[in-house]
Amino acid sequence: MVNKLKNLFNKNLLLRILSLIIFIPLMLLPIVVSNYLLFMIYIFFNAVILYEIQLMKVDDEKKKLLIIYKALITFIFFIFILIKITAVMTSIDLIEIIITIWLFDTFSFLGGKIIGGKKLIPSISSGKTQSGLLVGITATLICFYIYSAIVNDYSLKYLLFISIIILFAFLGDVIASIIKRASSIKDSGSILPGHGGLLDRLDSFIGVFFFIGIYQLLS
Repeated sequence: MVNKLKNLFNKNLLLRILSLIIFIPLMLLPIVVSNYLLFMIYIFFNAVILYEIQLMKVDDEKKKLLIIYKALITFIFFIFILIKITAVMTSIDLIEIIITIWLFDTFSFLGGKIIGGKKLIPSISSGKTQSGLLVGITATLICFYIYSAIVNDYSLKYLLFISIIILFAFLGDVIASIIKRASSIKDSGSILPGHGGLLDRLDSFIGVFFFIGIYQLLS
């Protein structure tokens, strides 16, 4: 356990923290400041991710997979921007969803690094562990249980919604891992030190807002 903690608190963790100090405001502030700023920032995010995918080298049989994935990502960013501009969901709702994603990703990372143990899906991603997934789910639900109690908004329906967000965050991560495995790379890029590429940082976001976009279109 001591060795695992030493491995956790290294240069890579510091780089991850520094990257987040810049990235978190860049992602959240446009949601509350201006729709025009949000449009520019998230279109930029979309463009960077598409560029990262374009650089992936795959055989001809898998190129269709990348084309479909790029089209899906563009659709998801468009849906996210549309949801905000049309006020289908409030800024607070969107921020809560994004924070849910980040909490799940962070607790999963910490749980996997500190506890370790059996790999979850080694054929797709060598970094994911069963302990990390369990810690990520449990800790995120506890955080939002406490949060909902503080704001007097507790309900089983609310926690069910958070659980669905966690599920699609995980699926978004797994799908991105499949895409990267198809091109034999670990990270999609290096724009975010300690994290890799922008796709590595937003893969869970893509999974969640795919679900929300489909839900909004069908409701």
